[in-house]
Amino acid sequence: MHAGRDGLLAAGILGVACLVLHLDFISCEPQPIYGTVNMSVTLYTSGSIPIKEIMWKKKKDKVVEWDEELLKPRAYPPFVDRVHLDITSGNLTIFNLTSSDEEDYEVELSSVTDTKFTLYVIEPLPFPTLNCTFTAENITVRCRIPETYSSHVNLIKYSWNCFSEQCQNSTNSSEVSIKRESDLSQEIECIISNPLSKQASSLVLATCVPDNSRHSFVIIAAVLFVVILAMFVLLYRRDFLKRGGERDRTDSS
Repeated sequence: MHAGRDGLLAAGILGVACLVLHLDFISCEPQPIYGTVNMSVTLYTSGSIPIKEIMWKKKKDKVVEWDEELLKPRAYPPFVDRVHLDITSGNLTIFNLTSSDEEDYEVELSSVTDTKFTLYVIEPLPFPTLNCTFTAENITVRCRIPETYSSHVNLIKYSWNCFSEQCQNSTNSSEVSIKRESDLSQEIECIISNPLSKQASSLVLATCVPDNSRHSFVIIAAVLFVVILAMFVLLYRRDFLKRGGERDRTDSS
């Protein structure tokens, strides 16, 4: 009798909570939760009602359950030895996450659905790769994720770190353009991130200048040096011969 009354009271509390959320234009949709492969994640309950029994489900399959008659929580495959249930709060921790753990979860506290979750299991982020192209006016740097990485790429965001305002204006863009007259000795860094982690890679802008362009600069500089040296030698030779002729005329006199 008391259990039924407690259940009705809990249902009433939950119904009021969902109504308030609805009036605030927030629906009682599953909460997104993110976990990393081979790591752990904890799903938290609201903790707003007295707990006499707990049932966690993945879709319609049981994950773990507990009630006052059980000495300890009972886990079900494939979660045996991979979960910890806090019987005081109802919180569930899943260890050694795999991609197959990704799904919708819900918890029932004293036979009342308390909270729903959508668990996303994400592979650790790789380092991004940077490549660039060089034109007469701009250097365009592109930030790429390895093609072998396919774990929730829609969650990845991009940001840039460099001396140019153009980096700061490139909001969540995978490429950025820098004016050619910029200091090419500067580094530019691309940061990729998801809800769990971030990785970064950088390059020096000078490496974006094509090899043939750099060789052309060296050749032009070398040619200019030879021309200047030749002019100096000719001027010196002409002056030397001129002074030698004047000396010969003086000796003849």
